[in-house]
Amino acid sequence: MSNVYFIGLFRTFLMRIVLVCDPGHIDGGASKVAITSARGLAEAGASVDYICTSGPIAAELNHSNIKVHCLDLASVWNRTNPLSAAANGIWNATARKKMESILKGFPRHDTVVHFHQWTKSFSPSVLAVPSRLGLPAIISLHDYFLACPNGAYYRFSDRVPCALTPMSVPCLTARCDSRTSLHKAVRIVRQIPTYRAIAQAGAALSILSVSPFAERVIDGFIPKEHRRFVVRSPIDVTRNPPIEVAANKEFVFVGRMTDEKGVRQLARVARQADVPVTFVGGGPLLGEIQAMGPPIRCIGWQDAQGVDRALRDARALVFPSTWYETGGLVALEALARGIPVLVSRATAPADFVAHGQNGFVFDAGDDQALTLSIRQLLDDATARRMGREAYDRYWADPQTVAVHVEKLLCVYQDILADYRQTEPDAA
Repeated sequence: MSNVYFIGLFRTFLMRIVLVCDPGHIDGGASKVAITSARGLAEAGASVDYICTSGPIAAELNHSNIKVHCLDLASVWNRTNPLSAAANGIWNATARKKMESILKGFPRHDTVVHFHQWTKSFSPSVLAVPSRLGLPAIISLHDYFLACPNGAYYRFSDRVPCALTPMSVPCLTARCDSRTSLHKAVRIVRQIPTYRAIAQAGAALSILSVSPFAERVIDGFIPKEHRRFVVRSPIDVTRNPPIEVAANKEFVFVGRMTDEKGVRQLARVARQADVPVTFVGGGPLLGEIQAMGPPIRCIGWQDAQGVDRALRDARALVFPSTWYETGGLVALEALARGIPVLVSRATAPADFVAHGQNGFVFDAGDDQALTLSIRQLLDDATARRMGREAYDRYWADPQTVAVHVEKLLCVYQDILADYRQTEPDAA
Protein backbone atom coordinates (compact mmCIF):
# COMPACT_ATOMS: atom_id res chain seq x y z
CA MET A 1 0.00 0.00 0.00
CA SER A 2 1.17 3.55 -0.76
CA ASN A 3 2.42 6.09 1.75
CA VAL A 4 -0.52 8.30 0.73
CA TYR A 5 -2.93 5.60 1.97
CA PHE A 6 -1.22 5.31 5.34
CA ILE A 7 -1.03 9.11 5.73
CA GLY A 8 -4.76 9.34 5.00
CA LEU A 9 -5.51 6.54 7.49
CA PHE A 10 -3.35 8.21 10.15
CA ARG A 11 -5.15 11.52 9.64
CA THR A 12 -8.51 9.77 9.98
CA PHE A 13 -7.54 8.54 13.44
CA LEU A 14 -6.39 12.05 14.38
CA MET A 15 -9.46 13.77 12.97
CA ARG A 16 -12.30 14.91 15.22
CA ILE A 17 -15.60 15.23 13.41
CA VAL A 18 -18.55 17.07 14.93
CA LEU A 19 -21.95 16.32 13.37
CA VAL A 20 -24.79 18.72 14.19
CA CYS A 21 -28.42 17.69 13.67
CA ASP A 22 -31.64 18.71 15.45
CA PRO A 23 -32.86 15.22 16.45
CA GLY A 24 -30.80 12.41 17.97
CA HIS A 25 -32.99 9.91 16.14
CA ILE A 26 -34.17 9.38 12.58
CA ASP A 27 -37.22 11.49 11.76
CA GLY A 28 -36.55 12.17 8.09
CA GLY A 29 -33.95 12.10 5.34
CA ALA A 30 -31.54 14.64 6.87
CA SER A 31 -31.30 12.94 10.26
CA LYS A 32 -31.04 9.53 8.59
CA VAL A 33 -28.01 10.71 6.63
CA ALA A 34 -26.45 12.36 9.71
CA ILE A 35 -26.82 9.27 11.89
CA THR A 36 -25.74 6.84 9.15
CA SER A 37 -22.70 9.04 8.48
CA ALA A 38 -21.85 9.20 12.19
CA ARG A 39 -21.89 5.43 12.48
CA GLY A 40 -19.90 4.90 9.28
CA LEU A 41 -17.27 7.46 10.24
CA ALA A 42 -16.90 5.91 13.69
CA GLU A 43 -16.44 2.46 12.21
CA ALA A 44 -13.78 3.93 9.90
CA GLY A 45 -11.82 4.98 13.00
CA ALA A 46 -12.73 8.66 13.21
CA SER A 47 -13.64 10.32 16.50
CA VAL A 48 -17.21 11.61 16.18
CA ASP A 49 -19.12 14.04 18.39
CA TYR A 50 -22.85 14.13 17.61
CA ILE A 51 -24.61 17.27 18.85
CA CYS A 52 -28.41 17.18 18.86
CA THR A 53 -31.17 19.13 20.57
CA SER A 54 -33.53 16.30 21.48
CA GLY A 55 -33.84 12.57 22.05
CA PRO A 56 -34.48 9.73 21.99
CA ILE A 57 -30.99 8.78 20.88
CA ALA A 58 -30.77 6.32 17.98
CA ALA A 59 -29.19 2.94 18.69
CA GLU A 60 -26.83 3.52 15.76
CA LEU A 61 -25.09 6.23 17.78
CA ASN A 62 -24.09 3.72 20.46
CA HIS A 63 -20.43 3.28 19.46
CA SER A 64 -17.14 3.69 21.31
CA ASN A 65 -15.99 6.33 18.79
CA ILE A 66 -19.18 8.41 19.08
CA LYS A 67 -19.89 10.87 21.88
CA VAL A 68 -23.44 12.22 21.93
CA HIS A 69 -24.19 15.70 23.30
CA CYS A 70 -27.97 16.22 23.72
CA LEU A 71 -28.87 19.83 24.52
CA ASP A 72 -32.47 19.04 25.58
CA LEU A 73 -34.01 21.87 23.57
CA ALA A 74 -37.55 21.71 22.21
CA SER A 75 -38.32 21.94 18.52
CA VAL A 76 -40.02 25.18 17.51
CA TRP A 77 -42.96 23.06 16.31
CA ASN A 78 -43.40 21.61 19.82
CA ARG A 79 -43.60 24.95 21.64
CA THR A 80 -47.07 25.95 22.80
CA ASN A 81 -46.30 29.68 22.82
CA PRO A 82 -46.17 30.87 19.18
CA LEU A 83 -44.15 33.99 20.05
CA SER A 84 -41.54 31.85 21.85
CA ALA A 85 -41.47 29.44 18.92
CA ALA A 86 -40.94 32.25 16.42
CA ALA A 87 -38.25 33.93 18.52
CA ASN A 88 -36.29 30.70 19.03
CA GLY A 89 -36.66 29.75 15.38
CA ILE A 90 -35.13 33.07 14.37
CA TRP A 91 -32.31 33.08 16.94
CA ASN A 92 -31.81 30.51 19.70
CA ALA A 93 -29.28 32.10 22.05
CA THR A 94 -29.34 29.09 24.39
CA ALA A 95 -28.37 26.73 21.57
CA ARG A 96 -25.50 29.03 20.59
CA LYS A 97 -24.12 29.18 24.15
CA LYS A 98 -24.37 25.44 24.63
CA MET A 99 -22.63 24.73 21.33
CA GLU A 100 -19.84 27.18 22.16
CA SER A 101 -19.37 25.39 25.48
CA ILE A 102 -19.05 22.00 23.75
CA LEU A 103 -16.75 23.13 20.93
CA LYS A 104 -14.46 25.28 23.07
CA GLY A 105 -11.08 23.63 23.34
CA PHE A 106 -11.49 21.25 20.38
CA PRO A 107 -8.21 20.93 18.40
CA ARG A 108 -8.36 23.60 15.68
CA HIS A 109 -6.07 21.81 13.24
CA ASP A 110 -7.92 18.46 13.24
CA THR A 111 -11.60 19.31 13.85
CA VAL A 112 -14.36 19.78 11.28
CA VAL A 113 -17.92 20.76 12.25
CA HIS A 114 -20.55 19.36 9.88
CA PHE A 115 -24.09 20.81 10.04
CA HIS A 116 -26.96 18.66 8.80
CA GLN A 117 -30.35 19.83 10.14
CA TRP A 118 -30.43 23.07 12.13
CA THR A 119 -33.74 24.83 11.39
CA LYS A 120 -36.08 23.11 13.87
CA SER A 121 -34.23 23.83 17.12
CA PHE A 122 -30.69 25.10 16.68
CA SER A 123 -31.58 28.13 14.50
CA PRO A 124 -29.05 30.24 12.53
CA SER A 125 -27.42 31.23 15.83
CA VAL A 126 -25.10 28.20 15.69
CA LEU A 127 -23.85 28.53 12.11
CA ALA A 128 -21.01 30.98 12.84
CA VAL A 129 -19.97 29.40 16.17
CA PRO A 130 -17.24 27.18 14.68
CA SER A 131 -15.53 30.04 12.82
CA ARG A 132 -15.55 32.21 15.95
CA LEU A 133 -13.71 29.40 17.73
CA GLY A 134 -11.23 28.89 14.90
CA LEU A 135 -12.84 25.73 13.50
CA PRO A 136 -13.75 25.08 9.86
CA ALA A 137 -17.30 23.95 9.14
CA ILE A 138 -19.43 22.55 6.34
CA ILE A 139 -23.21 22.55 5.83
CA SER A 140 -25.07 19.78 3.99
CA LEU A 141 -27.93 21.11 1.87
CA HIS A 142 -30.67 18.57 2.58
CA ASP A 143 -33.03 21.43 1.73
CA TYR A 144 -32.71 25.02 0.49
CA PHE A 145 -33.08 26.91 3.78
CA LEU A 146 -29.62 28.40 3.44
CA ALA A 147 -30.94 30.54 0.58
CA CYS A 148 -34.74 30.19 0.44
CA PRO A 149 -37.07 31.28 3.27
CA ASN A 150 -39.52 28.38 2.91
CA GLY A 151 -36.69 25.88 2.49
CA ALA A 152 -38.13 24.06 -0.51
CA TYR A 153 -37.64 26.66 -3.25
CA TYR A 154 -41.23 25.83 -4.15
CA ARG A 155 -44.48 27.78 -4.51
CA PHE A 156 -46.83 25.67 -2.40
CA SER A 157 -49.83 27.83 -3.32
CA ASP A 158 -49.30 27.16 -7.03
CA ARG A 159 -47.83 23.65 -6.63
CA VAL A 160 -44.84 24.44 -8.83
CA PRO A 161 -41.09 24.93 -8.24
CA CYS A 162 -40.00 28.51 -7.64
CA ALA A 163 -38.13 30.61 -10.20
CA LEU A 164 -37.60 33.75 -8.10
CA THR A 165 -34.38 35.04 -6.60
CA PRO A 166 -34.53 34.30 -2.86
CA MET A 167 -35.17 37.39 -0.71
CA SER A 168 -35.86 39.59 -3.76
CA VAL A 169 -38.95 41.83 -3.65
CA PRO A 170 -41.06 39.31 -5.63
CA CYS A 171 -39.90 36.59 -3.21
CA LEU A 172 -40.77 38.66 -0.15
CA THR A 173 -44.29 39.35 -1.40
CA ALA A 174 -45.02 35.85 -2.76
CA ARG A 175 -47.61 33.71 -0.99
CA CYS A 176 -45.56 30.55 -1.27
CA ASP A 177 -45.27 29.03 2.21
CA SER A 178 -46.62 25.57 3.01
CA ARG A 179 -48.39 26.98 6.08
CA THR A 180 -49.51 30.61 6.42
CA SER A 181 -48.37 34.11 5.54
CA LEU A 182 -47.35 34.54 9.17
CA HIS A 183 -45.04 31.54 8.92
CA LYS A 184 -43.59 33.04 5.75
CA ALA A 185 -42.98 36.34 7.57
CA VAL A 186 -41.13 34.59 10.40
CA ARG A 187 -39.02 32.64 7.90
CA ILE A 188 -38.14 35.86 6.07
CA VAL A 189 -37.00 37.43 9.32
CA ARG A 190 -34.95 34.28 10.08
CA GLN A 191 -33.26 34.52 6.71
CA ILE A 192 -31.58 37.79 7.72
CA PRO A 193 -29.52 36.26 10.59
CA THR A 194 -28.94 33.20 8.40
CA TYR A 195 -27.29 35.34 5.73
CA ARG A 196 -25.40 37.26 8.41
CA ALA A 197 -24.13 34.05 10.04
CA ILE A 198 -22.77 32.52 6.84
CA ALA A 199 -21.18 35.89 5.95
CA GLN A 200 -19.48 35.99 9.35
CA ALA A 201 -18.20 32.44 8.87
CA GLY A 202 -16.77 33.45 5.50
CA ALA A 203 -14.34 31.10 3.79
CA ALA A 204 -14.16 28.93 6.93
CA LEU A 205 -17.61 27.62 5.96
CA SER A 206 -17.98 25.17 3.06
CA ILE A 207 -21.17 23.95 1.39
CA LEU A 208 -21.97 20.33 0.54
CA SER A 209 -24.76 19.38 -1.85
CA VAL A 210 -26.16 15.87 -1.47
CA SER A 211 -26.75 15.44 -5.21
CA PRO A 212 -25.62 17.00 -8.50
CA PHE A 213 -29.26 18.01 -9.07
CA ALA A 214 -29.44 20.00 -5.82
CA GLU A 215 -26.12 21.63 -6.64
CA ARG A 216 -27.55 22.87 -9.94
CA VAL A 217 -30.66 24.26 -8.24
CA ILE A 218 -28.74 26.15 -5.55
CA ASP A 219 -25.94 27.34 -7.83
CA GLY A 220 -25.90 31.13 -7.99
CA PHE A 221 -27.50 31.62 -4.58
CA ILE A 222 -24.41 30.75 -2.50
CA PRO A 223 -21.57 33.33 -2.21
CA LYS A 224 -18.47 32.32 -4.15
CA GLU A 225 -16.21 32.55 -1.09
CA HIS A 226 -17.67 29.30 0.27
CA ARG A 227 -16.06 26.16 -1.13
CA ARG A 228 -18.49 23.74 -2.75
CA PHE A 229 -18.57 19.94 -2.63
CA VAL A 230 -20.97 17.24 -3.79
CA VAL A 231 -21.19 13.97 -1.86
CA ARG A 232 -24.16 11.71 -2.46
CA SER A 233 -26.03 10.50 0.60
CA PRO A 234 -25.47 6.90 1.75
CA ILE A 235 -27.84 4.06 0.93
CA ASP A 236 -27.76 1.43 3.65
CA VAL A 237 -28.77 -1.57 1.53
CA THR A 238 -27.11 -5.00 1.60
CA ARG A 239 -26.45 -6.49 -1.81
CA ASN A 240 -28.84 -9.38 -2.32
CA PRO A 241 -30.14 -10.99 -5.53
CA PRO A 242 -32.46 -8.63 -7.45
CA ILE A 243 -36.16 -8.76 -6.70
CA GLU A 244 -38.27 -10.65 -9.27
CA VAL A 245 -40.36 -7.61 -10.10
CA ALA A 246 -42.18 -9.28 -12.98
CA ALA A 247 -43.83 -11.56 -10.42
CA ASN A 248 -45.17 -8.56 -8.46
CA LYS A 249 -48.27 -6.51 -9.18
CA GLU A 250 -48.00 -3.49 -6.87
CA PHE A 251 -46.65 -0.07 -7.84
CA VAL A 252 -45.31 1.51 -4.64
CA PHE A 253 -44.95 5.04 -3.29
CA VAL A 254 -42.81 5.67 -0.19
CA GLY A 255 -42.77 9.10 1.43
CA ARG A 256 -44.69 11.77 3.26
CA MET A 257 -48.30 12.06 2.14
CA THR A 258 -48.33 15.68 0.99
CA ASP A 259 -49.42 17.37 -2.21
CA GLU A 260 -45.90 18.40 -3.28
CA LYS A 261 -44.90 14.71 -3.16
CA GLY A 262 -47.31 14.08 -6.02
CA VAL A 263 -49.56 11.66 -4.12
CA ARG A 264 -52.81 13.10 -5.47
CA GLN A 265 -51.56 12.72 -9.03
CA LEU A 266 -50.46 9.12 -8.46
CA ALA A 267 -53.76 8.21 -6.80
CA ARG A 268 -55.69 9.81 -9.67
CA VAL A 269 -53.68 7.93 -12.29
CA ALA A 270 -53.99 4.65 -10.37
CA ARG A 271 -57.79 4.89 -10.30
CA GLN A 272 -58.07 5.91 -13.96
CA ALA A 273 -55.74 3.11 -15.12
CA ASP A 274 -57.08 0.61 -12.54
CA VAL A 275 -53.54 -0.22 -11.42
CA PRO A 276 -52.79 -1.33 -7.82
CA VAL A 277 -50.70 1.22 -5.92
CA THR A 278 -49.50 0.89 -2.32
CA PHE A 279 -48.81 4.14 -0.47
CA VAL A 280 -46.27 3.83 2.36
CA GLY A 281 -46.09 6.86 4.66
CA GLY A 282 -48.05 9.22 6.86
CA GLY A 283 -48.99 12.85 6.51
CA PRO A 284 -51.90 15.27 6.02
CA LEU A 285 -53.25 13.56 2.88
CA LEU A 286 -53.23 10.01 4.25
CA GLY A 287 -56.95 10.01 5.11
CA GLU A 288 -57.97 11.50 1.76
CA ILE A 289 -55.97 8.99 -0.28
CA GLN A 290 -57.02 6.08 1.93
CA ALA A 291 -60.68 6.95 1.43
CA MET A 292 -60.37 6.42 -2.34
CA GLY A 293 -60.33 2.66 -1.83
CA PRO A 294 -59.17 -0.02 -4.32
CA PRO A 295 -57.00 -0.24 -6.34
CA ILE A 296 -55.29 2.10 -3.84
CA ARG A 297 -53.92 0.70 -0.59
CA CYS A 298 -52.42 2.82 2.22
CA ILE A 299 -50.37 1.13 4.95
CA GLY A 300 -49.22 4.27 6.79
CA TRP A 301 -45.80 5.02 8.19
CA GLN A 302 -43.46 2.02 8.35
CA ASP A 303 -40.09 1.40 9.97
CA ALA A 304 -37.13 0.23 7.86
CA GLN A 305 -38.31 -3.39 7.96
CA GLY A 306 -41.81 -2.38 6.89
CA VAL A 307 -40.49 -0.36 3.96
CA ASP A 308 -38.31 -3.31 2.96
CA ARG A 309 -41.35 -5.60 2.95
CA ALA A 310 -43.29 -3.16 0.78
CA LEU A 311 -40.44 -2.85 -1.70
CA ARG A 312 -40.08 -6.64 -1.94
CA ASP A 313 -43.65 -6.72 -3.26
CA ALA A 314 -43.06 -3.86 -5.72
CA ARG A 315 -43.20 -4.06 -9.48
CA ALA A 316 -41.90 -0.48 -9.62
CA LEU A 317 -41.40 2.50 -7.35
CA VAL A 318 -43.17 5.74 -8.29
CA PHE A 319 -41.50 9.01 -7.24
CA PRO A 320 -43.80 11.77 -8.57
CA SER A 321 -42.66 14.77 -6.50
CA THR A 322 -43.29 18.21 -7.93
CA TRP A 323 -40.69 20.05 -5.79
CA TYR A 324 -36.92 20.08 -6.22
CA GLU A 325 -36.15 17.06 -4.03
CA THR A 326 -32.47 17.19 -3.03
CA GLY A 327 -31.96 13.49 -2.33
CA GLY A 328 -34.79 11.00 -2.74
CA LEU A 329 -32.97 8.14 -1.01
CA VAL A 330 -35.85 5.68 -1.44
CA ALA A 331 -35.45 5.82 -5.24
CA LEU A 332 -31.83 4.72 -4.91
CA GLU A 333 -32.85 2.03 -2.40
CA ALA A 334 -35.31 0.69 -4.97
CA LEU A 335 -32.73 0.66 -7.78
CA ALA A 336 -30.30 -1.21 -5.49
CA ARG A 337 -32.95 -3.94 -5.07
CA GLY A 338 -33.53 -4.20 -8.82
CA ILE A 339 -36.80 -2.25 -8.86
CA PRO A 340 -37.49 0.09 -11.80
CA VAL A 341 -38.21 3.68 -10.80
CA LEU A 342 -40.72 6.09 -12.33
CA VAL A 343 -39.45 9.51 -11.37
CA SER A 344 -40.38 13.14 -11.88
CA ARG A 345 -37.85 15.22 -13.77
CA ALA A 346 -38.02 17.86 -10.97
CA THR A 347 -36.13 15.66 -8.50
CA ALA A 348 -32.59 14.51 -7.75
CA PRO A 349 -33.25 10.79 -8.52
CA ALA A 350 -33.87 11.76 -12.15
CA ASP A 351 -30.07 11.93 -12.45
CA PHE A 352 -29.90 8.17 -11.85
CA VAL A 353 -32.73 6.98 -14.09
CA ALA A 354 -32.01 6.37 -17.76
CA HIS A 355 -35.38 6.75 -19.47
CA GLY A 356 -36.59 3.42 -20.87
CA GLN A 357 -33.69 1.45 -19.38
CA ASN A 358 -33.89 1.27 -15.57
CA GLY A 359 -37.13 3.24 -15.31
CA PHE A 360 -38.93 6.21 -16.75
CA VAL A 361 -38.57 9.97 -16.31
CA PHE A 362 -41.65 12.18 -16.75
CA ASP A 363 -42.52 15.84 -16.30
CA ALA A 364 -43.95 16.64 -12.88
CA GLY A 365 -47.75 16.67 -12.91
CA ASP A 366 -48.05 15.08 -16.38
CA ASP A 367 -50.77 12.44 -15.90
CA GLN A 368 -50.52 11.16 -19.47
CA ALA A 369 -46.76 10.56 -19.27
CA LEU A 370 -47.04 8.83 -15.88
CA THR A 371 -49.90 6.63 -17.12
CA LEU A 372 -47.91 5.63 -20.21
CA SER A 373 -44.88 4.73 -18.06
CA ILE A 374 -47.01 2.58 -15.75
CA ARG A 375 -48.72 0.81 -18.66
CA GLN A 376 -45.36 -0.07 -20.25
CA LEU A 377 -44.25 -1.70 -17.01
CA LEU A 378 -47.35 -3.90 -16.96
CA ASP A 379 -45.56 -5.98 -19.58
CA ASP A 380 -43.63 -8.73 -17.75
CA ALA A 381 -40.70 -8.77 -20.17
CA THR A 382 -40.27 -4.98 -19.87
CA ALA A 383 -40.47 -5.08 -16.07
CA ARG A 384 -37.96 -7.94 -15.90
CA ARG A 385 -35.50 -6.21 -18.26
CA MET A 386 -35.73 -2.85 -16.46
CA GLY A 387 -35.41 -4.47 -13.05
CA ARG A 388 -32.19 -6.21 -14.03
CA GLU A 389 -30.86 -2.99 -15.57
CA ALA A 390 -31.73 -1.05 -12.40
CA TYR A 391 -29.79 -3.56 -10.30
CA ASP A 392 -26.73 -3.72 -12.57
CA ARG A 393 -26.47 0.06 -12.98
CA TYR A 394 -26.72 0.74 -9.25
CA TRP A 395 -24.13 -1.83 -8.18
CA ALA A 396 -21.72 -0.70 -10.92
CA ASP A 397 -21.46 2.60 -8.97
CA PRO A 398 -23.01 1.91 -5.55
CA GLN A 399 -23.96 4.64 -3.13
CA THR A 400 -23.00 2.58 -0.07
CA VAL A 401 -22.14 3.82 3.41
CA ALA A 402 -18.49 2.83 2.85
CA VAL A 403 -18.27 4.87 -0.37
CA HIS A 404 -20.02 7.81 1.31
CA VAL A 405 -17.63 7.75 4.28
CA GLU A 406 -14.57 7.52 2.05
CA LYS A 407 -15.66 10.60 0.10
CA LEU A 408 -16.62 12.50 3.26
CA LEU A 409 -13.20 11.87 4.79
CA CYS A 410 -11.55 13.20 1.62
CA VAL A 411 -13.71 16.35 1.86
CA TYR A 412 -12.85 16.82 5.55
CA GLN A 413 -9.12 16.38 4.90
CA ASP A 414 -9.33 18.82 1.98
CA ILE A 415 -11.10 21.39 4.17
CA LEU A 416 -8.55 21.01 6.97
CA ALA A 417 -5.58 21.24 4.60
CA ASP A 418 -6.99 24.41 3.05
CA TYR A 419 -7.80 25.87 6.46
CA ARG A 420 -4.26 25.26 7.71
CA GLN A 421 -2.90 27.21 4.74
CA THR A 422 -5.28 30.17 5.16
CA GLU A 423 -5.14 30.17 8.98
CA PRO A 424 -1.52 29.30 9.78
CA ASP A 425 -1.97 30.17 13.47
CA ALA A 426 -4.50 27.34 13.73
CA ALA A 427 -1.85 24.69 13.21
